[in-house]
Amino acid sequence: MRIIVTIFFLYASACWALPDTTAIPAAKELEPSEDERHYVFSSRSVENTRFNGSIGASLSILPQPLTEYPAPAPMVDIRWRLAFPIGLEGYGRLGSNIATSIVKAGLLYALDVGPATLGVGYSASYIYGNLTFIDGFNTSQHRWLNQPMVCTSMQFDKVTLSARVELEYLTSLEQRIEDQVVASNTNELTGASLTVVLEQPFWHRTHVLLGVTFSNSTSPYQAWFLYNTFEDRLFSTEFFVGFIL
Repeated sequence: MRIIVTIFFLYASACWALPDTTAIPAAKELEPSEDERHYVFSSRSVENTRFNGSIGASLSILPQPLTEYPAPAPMVDIRWRLAFPIGLEGYGRLGSNIATSIVKAGLLYALDVGPATLGVGYSASYIYGNLTFIDGFNTSQHRWLNQPMVCTSMQFDKVTLSARVELEYLTSLEQRIEDQVVASNTNELTGASLTVVLEQPFWHRTHVLLGVTFSNSTSPYQAWFLYNTFEDRLFSTEFFVGFIL
């Protein structure tokens, strides 16, 4: 009996030690598509044209000098990336919480440098604010921003860490109460921001992104209705999470 048990364990150990040659080619075939599929902020090059999108939420902490205490402003958040094999990418964002809506689109070009990438880009944003649906308020704002950007990404197996630094150049702003224009501005460098994002596998084919944006601006877009009359540089933080489908 001991001999039979010993032979059984030796046989099982040998089978465990031998590589599964039938699974290796399949794994190699799947690896490139896995690397390309599930990233929105990563600027890593791709072998084929890819469109990736995420849906989630963001939470901005409005500047305390305007609100007297930290005030959260949640928002539905959609991000996307269209990557081409030549290193060129389109990227953008859609977000809204009814009171404030943002539409953003841009292009970037990136090069791989070992496990990292370095890129430059440019985007334009349109922001619409509306508080006419609240009793006692009848104010709205239209705003256009241009945002030159530098970015980098670092690949750690299937996890990526990305960072973007963007300047905030206000090209047009008009705010109204009823039909009267109460504020307007054009062609002014209003601030800058740093965005840091971690993207990683979550469940089956779904990945998740976790990010934060630190902004320093005289006119934070989420606080458009709070009138920064002194034009001070105000610090605000925006946390966001998205599921990459």
